[in-house]
This record gives sequence, structure tokens and C-alpha cells, in this order.
Amino acid sequence: MAKQVKKAAKKTAKQAVRKPVKKAAKVATKTAKKVAKKSAPKKSARPAPKQKGRRFLIIYHAPIDALEQTSNATPEQQAEGMAMWKAWAEWVGSKLHDLGAPLVKGRRLHPDGSTAPSTKEVVGYSLLEAEDFSDVMDLLSGHPHISGWHPEATIEIHEAMMLPGM
Repeated sequence: MAKQVKKAAKKTAKQAVRKPVKKAAKVATKTAKKVAKKSAPKKSARPAPKQKGRRFLIIYHAPIDALEQTSNATPEQQAEGMAMWKAWAEWVGSKLHDLGAPLVKGRRLHPDGSTAPSTKEVVGYSLLEAEDFSDVMDLLSGHPHISGWHPEATIEIHEAMMLPGM
């Protein structure tokens, strides 16, 4: 009987050691799977829309004092300006690939790694998709940036070269 008790005790001891080890291994495996799943690239619910036309980078230029003028505008004047931009964006519709944003504190980067303030007076950008330059000109007709808010405000247009395989 003592032998049976010792055997049972040994068996229980082995199980007591094995269970936590097995349980810890299961928990570690589950945790690793969760981490891997979270860090894996997300699959898009729908594929990105295929480009229909050519892309054009629209660069907005204005002198620095124009930005000061904008920052000193009343909330009502700012809302009026934003309403013009929203109306233009709505009118352009799906051809507006990226409305962009105002740009400030531009820097030039030189080949030696040094930097200097930009002197280009770039104040914003947008990205349009259009059939050709004529289409872009139509889309920019009545654009808020050149609506008279500042006499020196201009728009620059650059067509993006689409590289094969990129």
C-alpha cells in the first residue's frame, strides 16, 4: 500500500509540474499568434481604385505676408475661406485625389546634409487626377487660391510621371 501511495504521489507531482508547463506553453502560443496577427499588414476591404487619368501635383504659392493675413482673419472670414475650398473640392469630386494641406516652415536639403530655409513661398498642395492639361485647367477654373484673396497668389501645376512597376 505504501508503494501505491508513493506511486500515486509521484504521478500527482509529475502532473502538477506538467500542467502549468503545458498551460504556460498554450498561453505563450496564443499570445504569439495574437501579436503576429496584430503586426501583420491589414488587408483592405476593397482594392484601391484604379487610376483613370494622369496625376497632377498642384502647388500653391503666396508670399509670407499672405499667410499672416490669413492667420489674422476673423473666425467668420476663415469659415468663408474654408467654405470656398469645400465647394471647390465637391465640384472637382473624384478627380481630387488628395485635397492636400497648407504648408509652412519649408526647408531645403543639400547633398552635404545641410539644410536652409526654403525661399519658394510654397503654401500648400493638392493632387488631381485628370485626362490632360486642359482638363486640369478646367478643374482649376475658379479655384479659391486664385480667387483674389491675395494679388500675388499663384498656382503651379506639375504632371507626375507614372513609372512602370511603381
